[in-house]
Amino acid sequence: MSFAKIDSWVGKTLFIPPIIKLCQVTRQSQFAVSRLFWFIAALDGFYRADTLFSSILWGGVSVIMMITATRRADSPTESFRFFRMLGLLFLVLDVVTAAATGKWAGVEFWVLVLIAEYASTIRTVPPIETSKRTAVPARSGR
Repeated sequence: MSFAKIDSWVGKTLFIPPIIKLCQVTRQSQFAVSRLFWFIAALDGFYRADTLFSSILWGGVSVIMMITATRRADSPTESFRFFRMLGLLFLVLDVVTAAATGKWAGVEFWVLVLIAEYASTIRTVPPIETSKRTAVPARSGR
């Protein structure tokens, strides 16, 4: 099975449907959602930082992500299959390690990164399906 098929299956099955639903519910573009999740991933990295250097690094990345999320929220973004596959590999390795050790802290980082990356692969978000039922006007008792 090729990386393109794995990437397509993972995206279409696991990540893109909930991302589209989130975009529809929040009325945000897929690019804004991508930047939002990159910001959340940077905050998660900052929260998990254990040295002064990593705290400064993740704090700086968090500030940069906050600025790009607010100033360029709807600007198109690019996502590369290699990076998505690398993130998926790290997620699988973290899940296997967490299952063996029982320490699940940190696994969510790769889920946030993959949500951000797959959100930027979506080119159009379909409109919300409206209910086919129409409201029936209330009748007065007179």
